[in-house]
Amino acid sequence: SAEQRILIAGGGPVGLFSALLLGRAGLTVRVFDENLAPQEDPRAATTHPATLEVLAQAGLVEDMARAGLVCPIFQFWDRPSGEKIAEFDHALLANDTSQPLVIQCEQFKTAHLILERLRALPNVEVMWGERVTALMQDGRGGDVKVERGGKETIHRGAYLVGADGVRSVVRKACNIEFEGFNWPERFIVLTTALNFEAE
Repeated sequence: SAEQRILIAGGGPVGLFSALLLGRAGLTVRVFDENLAPQEDPRAATTHPATLEVLAQAGLVEDMARAGLVCPIFQFWDRPSGEKIAEFDHALLANDTSQPLVIQCEQFKTAHLILERLRALPNVEVMWGERVTALMQDGRGGDVKVERGGKETIHRGAYLVGADGVRSVVRKACNIEFEGFNWPERFIVLTTALNFEAE
């Protein structure tokens, strides 16, 4: 019922993975994301051992390894001098983690792998193109106001998970401070289908 449903604001890997774990536990889940599909950009490509341990609970690590690049050794190089600054051999963590490696698999690829698993769960609904704009709560649960194409709807649930990013509507509505930070530098990543080596 709506009174028992779990609502999730944000359909990125965190929101979708939360939906997967909750859905597998037999709970009814509804996910809202303002985008029409996972955003296919190259960000958040590196997944470290601690996160891989969590993702392994859903059998995602093997699929991520096939979709990405397994990196047991991580190196940092100084660009101007060409000197290797540091090297991290994750094999040293073999006694401390079941995942002594790093996987390079972009965020959108991970999201698609989770979505494949969600399709098998009739109790989980992912609503693309639906932006959470406000929330209200009472002693039995809460409501979220959702906007799509200029029209607003209200959805009821027992709990709300805020996985809607750094500008989170949920976090701001709950007066939760953002404890992270912004880097003093800005970076831009460009991707292209052009084969530079061939050209």
